[in-house]
Amino acid sequence: MSGMKFRLQCAGCGATFFATDRKARHCQKCVKKGALKKGAGDTKRQDAKQPLKRSGAAPERGLNREPKPREKPEARRSKTAELTPELREQVAQLYQTQFAGSAAPLDEAVNQISDRLWVTRKTVKQIIGKIIHPDVPITPELRGRIIEAYKGYVERSERPARGRRRSISEAVGVPLRQVMQIVYEWSQSQYNQSPTPELSRQQRFEIEKLYWDEMGRSRYRYSELPAKIADRLGYVTTYQVSRWLDTLHDDRSRFDKIPDAPAEAEQRILEAYNQYLSAPQPPEQGLHATIANQVGGVSGRQVHKVLQQYRYRQRDEYPLK
Repeated sequence: MSGMKFRLQCAGCGATFFATDRKARHCQKCVKKGALKKGAGDTKRQDAKQPLKRSGAAPERGLNREPKPREKPEARRSKTAELTPELREQVAQLYQTQFAGSAAPLDEAVNQISDRLWVTRKTVKQIIGKIIHPDVPITPELRGRIIEAYKGYVERSERPARGRRRSISEAVGVPLRQVMQIVYEWSQSQYNQSPTPELSRQQRFEIEKLYWDEMGRSRYRYSELPAKIADRLGYVTTYQVSRWLDTLHDDRSRFDKIPDAPAEAEQRILEAYNQYLSAPQPPEQGLHATIANQVGGVSGRQVHKVLQQYRYRQRDEYPLK
């Protein structure tokens, strides 16, 4: 079919033109102007399809190149917590020369010294604490006062706003760390005296059952109950009983943000608690979760709050103080 013309669109100016070659890309006007050479578009298109030829001197980018192995960043050394005499001296000297007597907060001094010497904050704070509050001599009488004060808090389930040990520290004028160490050593000695230093869940349950049994009988002064319960069980010390009863009478402030359970649910919670105390062993699940599932519509924290209020109420109403 010689002489057949095809209607095409110019790749240069966009105008419609007719040509016998259906592969023509540009109209005659554009070809005459010389703005685009005939076949230039085709050449570009062909060149785009073929890889560029390069001389042997220049390496081909991204082709046949061995991947460069990535170097793993070196793991940063953890801050040391080992308290050596040399480290103690370094921390003390840096604190005395640059921070002692300044208006900078203690935490800021601890952070800076920790980063400079690459020592844990806890270690730095321990060293600085001894500089600010040096140890005081602990006489047997002073140790006894600290222990008796702590025992009293436990037996009364009393929790000062600033904490038991801190309150004792401020009352007797002994640094907090020394009070904490004295209380810890004494507590451990009490556990070590017991035939069963680590009580099982069943044994704690038996203490709780005897506690409520004695509360109902009202035979002894409240302060005597731990010793009486320890004598009846035989495998615990008086301190272990006091410590577990102290745990049962938890800190009331912990429940300030817990919503109260509905009155109907509260009654059912107390009924479930009495059933728990009459059983031969504790439930497989935790007490609060078990009662919450049984009652329905309340959380374990709400159950805990109801039981705390009940325990404190019964203790406050105990006739023999």
